[in-house]
Amino acid sequence: MRACWCGNTDYQPFGPNYGECTVCGTLVYLLEMPPEKLLVHDDESDFYGKNYWLERQKDEFGTADIFSRARTDLTERNLHWLKTLLKYRSPSDGKALELGCSHGSFVALMRMAGFDASGVELSPWVVDFAQKTFGVPISLGPIENLDITPGSLDVVVAMDVLEHLPDPATTMGRCLELLKPDGLLLVQTPQFVGGASYEEFVAGKNRFLEMLIPEEHIYLFTRESVTRMFRGLGAGFIHFEPAIFAHYDMFFVVSRTHLTCRPTDVVSTALESRPVGRMTLALLDLRERELASESDRIARGEQIDELTRLLKEAETDRAARGQQLEILARRLNESEEDRSARGEQLKTLTDLLNKAQEDPTRFAEQIATLHGLLKEAEEDRTARGEHVETLTRMLKEAEEDRNARGEHVETLARMLNESEADRAARGEQLERLTEMLRAYEEDRSTMTAQMSALETALSRSVGDCAAQKAQLDEVRRFFHHRAIHAVVKVAGGEQFRALEKLIENGAEDRIDERN
Repeated sequence: MRACWCGNTDYQPFGPNYGECTVCGTLVYLLEMPPEKLLVHDDESDFYGKNYWLERQKDEFGTADIFSRARTDLTERNLHWLKTLLKYRSPSDGKALELGCSHGSFVALMRMAGFDASGVELSPWVVDFAQKTFGVPISLGPIENLDITPGSLDVVVAMDVLEHLPDPATTMGRCLELLKPDGLLLVQTPQFVGGASYEEFVAGKNRFLEMLIPEEHIYLFTRESVTRMFRGLGAGFIHFEPAIFAHYDMFFVVSRTHLTCRPTDVVSTALESRPVGRMTLALLDLRERELASESDRIARGEQIDELTRLLKEAETDRAARGQQLEILARRLNESEEDRSARGEQLKTLTDLLNKAQEDPTRFAEQIATLHGLLKEAEEDRTARGEHVETLTRMLKEAEEDRNARGEHVETLARMLNESEADRAARGEQLERLTEMLRAYEEDRSTMTAQMSALETALSRSVGDCAAQKAQLDEVRRFFHHRAIHAVVKVAGGEQFRALEKLIENGAEDRIDERN
């Protein structure tokens, strides 16, 4: 993202690819563009080459090409710029340079007024065209590459240039470096007026939107931000003048010293001192008369617009009055018809009264009949009132019964929920008991198998004991039938008794284990 000339990179979005700098308020085209793109090396293909002046301005922006503008610019904007320049600077001792001089007509006009003026352009084709068309000296820029002695210029003109510069602070700094200490810059550039969103600009059909030209218009300054930039460059004196296209441009003079305006008669005297200067003065006079005529035409147009508006309002008022007259006439007719109807009603009532006077008995009967009907209607009204009260009471009882049934249903629902919860808990208990029973059955089967194994082992043990006892008896019989030495016999008897005791004890232990 491109940084603002002030160094900030924080923006408030403003339409496609533009952002409003949150520090200085300048409107910035955010997409990066290499500075080389703005230079012209090939007039047939580069951005600001021949095609820009002959086709791009006409096809994309609807403006005239460079051939037409070489003629029309002289009679309007060039004279407007020159008048302002002469207000601040005498042509007799003025050396001027115009950046982006295009076809060179303003350079030629400054030379006619007496300035030692020249121009700078980026396209070799435009340089050649300006030199041939107006016979003025034009250099191939940019200005940073030109060999100009610092402090040698009195005036630098930059008309519709500042918004195109990729680094406006650096370029304007170079221009100030080339100016004498009391030199001045004359600048025209689009003026961005902040304080409103892009959507509000669109809704108000603000003509400044015509200045949002991607890739071409990079920096669109406010009065405050352009003043801030030049003060940062050491040029703190700036006077804003009326712009020829004030609906989207600003026009100003800036210097490092106080700016002094020259009286009109001094300007006229300076121009009259040279024959070609008199021609320039005549052009300026024609322009003034044209502007006066234009002002008068505009004033007359405004008067015509005002009279047209008043006539339209009078016509609207006349139509409204006509409608009011029609309404009043209609109401008068309705009133007349109503008066006739009331007359007929009055006549009818008078006839009835006369008849009542002629036959008072029948009138009394009619009154009695009407009184009876009124009484019956009153009784019927009373009965209907009682019926309504009864229905209201029944409705209230039905509502109370409905509420009671609702509470009963809520109680039953709560009991059902509790029963359901209890059933679920009992189901869980049953599952746990079933699991325990299954575990017990498995354990019982295991214990039965173990007991069978123990019984088998005990049976084997008892059998072994019987066999051992038989063997012991056999040993006893053997020792009884043999004659051995008394000592050996005694010793052998003790050993056999010990062995017999061990066998008996082993048999008893196995029997106890079985039991």
